[in-house]
Amino acid sequence: MLKDRAQKATALKLCVSKRWLPQLEVEIESTNRVEKSKYLLTDLDVLAVTGSPTGQHIKLVFDCKSGLRESAIGRAFWLHGVMAKVNADHGFVVINSKIKLNRDHRLSASEIGVSLLQESEFDDLAVGMGGTINVSEGEAICSDISAWEEFLSIPGKYPMFADYFSFSRSSYWVIKDSGEQCRKTVAKLRSIRTELDPSKSEHLAIFGDCVSLFMLSISSLANRLFLILMRPASREEFSSLLLAFLYGGYENLQAALKIRKLATGAGAEDMVSIFPDTERFEQLVREVIQAPQQALPAALLAREMSFGLLKNQSQTHLQLCITEESPYAPKFVLLAAEYLQRSLKLPPEFGAIYSEGAMNLLSSKIK
Repeated sequence: MLKDRAQKATALKLCVSKRWLPQLEVEIESTNRVEKSKYLLTDLDVLAVTGSPTGQHIKLVFDCKSGLRESAIGRAFWLHGVMAKVNADHGFVVINSKIKLNRDHRLSASEIGVSLLQESEFDDLAVGMGGTINVSEGEAICSDISAWEEFLSIPGKYPMFADYFSFSRSSYWVIKDSGEQCRKTVAKLRSIRTELDPSKSEHLAIFGDCVSLFMLSISSLANRLFLILMRPASREEFSSLLLAFLYGGYENLQAALKIRKLATGAGAEDMVSIFPDTERFEQLVREVIQAPQQALPAALLAREMSFGLLKNQSQTHLQLCITEESPYAPKFVLLAAEYLQRSLKLPPEFGAIYSEGAMNLLSSKIK
């Protein structure tokens, strides 16, 4: 049983009703370790990602405390520090309704980007923000905390995925550069590809989780590229810019190419590939740039499909709503799943199952 479970469950429902991409139980680790062993710094109860008017990501965090001895303003100062670590834009400290909140404390917290509220005020917050905490059972599986508990328990049943979950719950969220997030997500999936079995629902859920994180990083990359290019560029210009973004700048890209050539024994003038199936990846990003602000809803759709497969529920109300609100989202999920499956040579069922789910959603919209 998760600690402060009821508050976390409510926060998840608010996030999903607002179409924010949620992540439960984010473990914060040091970005640059000097110790051989990994020591976690702290954790966040719920982290959510939404989009700005220009498509760049905004992070929101929830700190849930149901105890009666909490200092709300003390938690606000703590959360402000953690927000800086994960580049979050706003935080919410949720405390037991029996604890009185001082208005000056609320004001002081707001000055550092933190809102203090009692758990009984969650509904007021949701309504004021145009969301809801009244999500019906089965309506949105990724807003169901029991589905999260089942998903997060997978490493206990399949220990070979512990390192992947450490990345998806921790390392991914402290990486500041979207290109690095993208590269490392692909690398982590490649590291477990021989362990993945499409006949197991938990393994299908892991693949969907990876598609979601992959699309989240693509969302940031594509929106930045769109604002730079504005119009379709030549293939050469597009390829050069995309790879530079992916590797954190032209100099880093050149360094990566040199290392790759040394590792493969290629000559100075030889062409080498430093990212899996670059041509297919470029095509994916080109498609996303046609509607870059629908890439983040696609990440939420991939997460919902992932949890749906885990719970053996093929199509949910949330999936249909996202398809109606963001018509390109199913197509992006389809392309991302196919890219990851084909480029990393996973069993074809992984791509096929997510592609079929996306096609069914598109068919439902047409009907």
